[in-house]
Amino acid sequence: MWRYLPLAGVVLLLSIACCLRPLLQLRRHGSFGIFLFNSRGLTQNLRDFLLILLAILLLGQAMVAAAHPPPAALLVTASGLAHEILQVTGAIVMFCGIGLVAVAQLHLGASWRIGIDASTQPGLVTDGLYRCSRNPIYLGLLMTVAGYAALLPTWLSIGLLIGAYLGVRAQTTAEEAYLLKTYGDTYRDYARRVGRFVPWLGKNT
Repeated sequence: MWRYLPLAGVVLLLSIACCLRPLLQLRRHGSFGIFLFNSRGLTQNLRDFLLILLAILLLGQAMVAAAHPPPAALLVTASGLAHEILQVTGAIVMFCGIGLVAVAQLHLGASWRIGIDASTQPGLVTDGLYRCSRNPIYLGLLMTVAGYAALLPTWLSIGLLIGAYLGVRAQTTAEEAYLLKTYGDTYRDYARRVGRFVPWLGKNT
């Protein structure tokens, strides 16, 4: 059963983030809210490409693992108590992360986007989960990938987790620059009160 959970988690995350939420956005606000490869800058387009590559690698590895358990040589740990603890912890963290992504996307309302849409000002969201974290969607994504890596502890999973963290940090930096330019002192004051991912860390001073 455990080897199917990474695949179930990735499929659920992609279904929520790339299908259900865009359809809800279209129904409520007239747009899918997806603005990947919408930038004239090479750096942002590269980040968009790496996001898609991350999803493909997570999904691909999970599909292979569900069909054929990976050999022990590819695993960080293959058996014993440590492996069992990773499995249970990974399932909890992954599905909590997916739940956080889903709720955080809903709390954004009309401001929800995948990618940066510099041509509009849909409004700065500072309530709901955004009272505690400036980026709860990215926090949920990192939790999901961390849980995935614990459930499927291959060296590729570890690399994807590190890559996801570095990519999220780069993307949040770009988005914060856009928000500061768009909302000025309103965003500056918000960033001073609320941490980047968790309430007590990453406040702008």
